[in-house]
Amino acid sequence: MKTMSCLAIISLFATLWISENPASAESKGTHFLLEPYTGMVIKEGLDPENAVGFESGALLAVGGKFRGFPPRFYLYFRAAHSSFAQDDVFVSSRDSYGCVRRSHTRWMGGLRMVLPLLGRLRLNLEAGAGRMVTSNRYDENSIQVVSYDKELDAIELGIGLNYRLYQWLSVGLMYDRLFVTNDNHHDMISGILTHDDYGRDMGFSSLTATIGLHF
Repeated sequence: MKTMSCLAIISLFATLWISENPASAESKGTHFLLEPYTGMVIKEGLDPENAVGFESGALLAVGGKFRGFPPRFYLYFRAAHSSFAQDDVFVSSRDSYGCVRRSHTRWMGGLRMVLPLLGRLRLNLEAGAGRMVTSNRYDENSIQVVSYDKELDAIELGIGLNYRLYQWLSVGLMYDRLFVTNDNHHDMISGILTHDDYGRDMGFSSLTATIGLHF
């Protein structure tokens, strides 16, 4: 009974708070968005290095909507940095362990579509393309074997949910999939580790939490 009473009180306060803060999906829209974010990212196509890394960045967007048409459209620019470390990659051909350290910085531009779902909840869909600079280092038996940087072309597709707390503030969760588009991409570390595809299918998946500043 105490639990039910507490839930009833919480529900009452939530209802009163929402009624006093009318920042709903029907609120007057804004044209600019600054969205810092952070979360985790997973390398793909680089077995057996499937390490989880961390990503942080920010998105800057400008846009609006057509009268009588619910979705809003934003042109965006994104800058992001990710880093990974895998300390125990086993090299069967030499019966030894290596350490792989990678990071990438990317600059992307694209289009985001925002669809109102229910009340303050929105669905984000985005597609973009741009440039990615990777830094790569491989050590084996505590000795540096190779270190190099590489520039790659990439495209990204994203989907996420966004909740508008106020007209000027929102929080969200985004999933992005990044594809490297260079046809002749060959990763030197993948060659050393005898990956079957030499890293040609490299990509990244990220899941990040966002804070949106609308103005």
